[in-house]
Amino acid sequence: MRHTILRAAVCAFFAGAAMTTSAANPFSDVESDSWAYEAVASLSDQNIVEGYPDGTFKGDKHITRYEMAQITARLLAKRDSLSADQQSVVDKLSREYANDLSSLGVRISELEKKTGKTSLLTELRVQGIDRYDNIFKDTKEKHYELGARVRLNTMTKINDRSTLYGQLETYMGMNGRDPYDINKYTYDKNGNESVRAGHSDGELHLNRLWTTFQFGKKQDTTNLPFGPSKNLIGIGQFPVKMGVTGYTYDGEFKGAFITFGDYIKGGRLTIAYGRATNINYNYTGPMMHGIKVTPIAKSKLIGELSTNKVVAAAVAANPALKSVLGKATGLINSSNNLPELQNNLGKIVNLIKTQNPQLAQAVAAKLGTLNLNSLVSASTMYYNPANDTLYPMGKDVVMDWGEDEDVPVTYASYIYKVPDQWEFHAYAMKANGPVGHICEAYGFAGSYYVTPKWNIHGEFVKNLRVLPLNNEKPHSFNYGLSYGTADVLKPRSYSIGIDYIYSQAGTYFGGSGNDIADQYMGHVYKNWHGMKNVPAYFADKMDALTDGNPANDHKNFGGAKFFLAKASYVPMKGLIVEADYGFNAKDMGGKKMDNMFMLKATAYIK
Repeated sequence: MRHTILRAAVCAFFAGAAMTTSAANPFSDVESDSWAYEAVASLSDQNIVEGYPDGTFKGDKHITRYEMAQITARLLAKRDSLSADQQSVVDKLSREYANDLSSLGVRISELEKKTGKTSLLTELRVQGIDRYDNIFKDTKEKHYELGARVRLNTMTKINDRSTLYGQLETYMGMNGRDPYDINKYTYDKNGNESVRAGHSDGELHLNRLWTTFQFGKKQDTTNLPFGPSKNLIGIGQFPVKMGVTGYTYDGEFKGAFITFGDYIKGGRLTIAYGRATNINYNYTGPMMHGIKVTPIAKSKLIGELSTNKVVAAAVAANPALKSVLGKATGLINSSNNLPELQNNLGKIVNLIKTQNPQLAQAVAAKLGTLNLNSLVSASTMYYNPANDTLYPMGKDVVMDWGEDEDVPVTYASYIYKVPDQWEFHAYAMKANGPVGHICEAYGFAGSYYVTPKWNIHGEFVKNLRVLPLNNEKPHSFNYGLSYGTADVLKPRSYSIGIDYIYSQAGTYFGGSGNDIADQYMGHVYKNWHGMKNVPAYFADKMDALTDGNPANDHKNFGGAKFFLAKASYVPMKGLIVEADYGFNAKDMGGKKMDNMFMLKATAYIK
């Protein structure tokens, strides 16, 4: 179709309307009362259209491809100042006149052939936060961590339908301590840790690598910086975020997925199968591998005998008891499992009785509170005397040390999203294989913008598996309110908000996207009765069973309930500063946890 110069100018005017200014008409043949006067005058003032040497415009003359290419090239130079709709018009013109623009020496990055081209986005984060060996206020042990995380994100467009994504990651300590990395350590049967390859300070490891294929009707990706967004098949190690906040899980899966619908807007159904790799093994390891409990019981027994004031007074009055207590300690140390230890308790009482019957009675009463038989015969847990291992998730979950610690998972989610208005999430996940009894959960989440600035959100997660430690099907929920939107591409944008999180043990799956939430919900004791890296949900339960108070035997332990205040600010394009503060935190047994503060700054360099 052939167009006149006048009509082309008017089209260009409407494409670039956002940048128009009042200008005088330089052309003698365009009357001030003409319907096209404003367009011609404005575009001439911005050097988008030119007239002829005699000062005329000749709007009725047929335009050449060369002239139209010139107009398009000048619009391209002002592309960044246009709206999204206007940019779309310019992009269409650019595609139509691509060859002509090339002859003009105009580089159009949006239209260059992308096949085989790799784009790189560098993400640099500096973060300061307290890390805890023990998070409870009465006995807290912590150190301050200042560290940096660098991520190199790549995207390679293989063709119009296929894209390859990758992410290299490294951590660096900045105050003499190795920064925390959830996947840094692996553990042997004795709880000894070793560093995984690529996770030492400053070493690069491959965190993500996956490829996608877009099926169905071919999608126009001109304005999609990260490739196709609808109807995708993917394979590799890819990111998965459950719900709106990602408190339950926000990490990586290693496997395959398929999506139906668009993840940018509208409805999207995702089905994934693979292994959850972003797992806090300190927290989940005992669930899968069990815990050797006899050393714990030995430590508690020997500690009781050595610190008991009644025993100390009896030894002072009768020194012969000292050798008897030495033999008692020998009996304790020679026990290989809980049944043997339970039997030796009777022998210890009889030894003491030969010297002091009253003391023997007192010791018997005290040692009886350890209730070792309750650990052996617990109906909800499973104790194997052959390897002296207690499995807190029951007999159905028995995984040998050395097996792949990444949890095999089937995952499905449905999301409906109207950008900047509301979104709804429904998801379900199930652990598979030898750890299948750990998780069979579903969840719902939603977010709604009451106004363009005010947002409310909430989530609920239910695990259909009975948690043996507490003999119940645990649940979690969170809700919150926020104001503003911190957009890393918009300087001086910001957001503030506060969330309340209630998470029973068994609904946190070891991969929270927030470092404070991860420490609260996945807290472990670095040293508990001589054992390393014992999760609080297990340690507190064992302490309750052995404290001599039957009222504590059936309490819910582990988990966390706390407030999390958050603020973000973008001082300049590509840089975001974030602050999180966790407070009023308790575990499900009512033990108070320390308050936590985190400050981080993240720069994105493309």
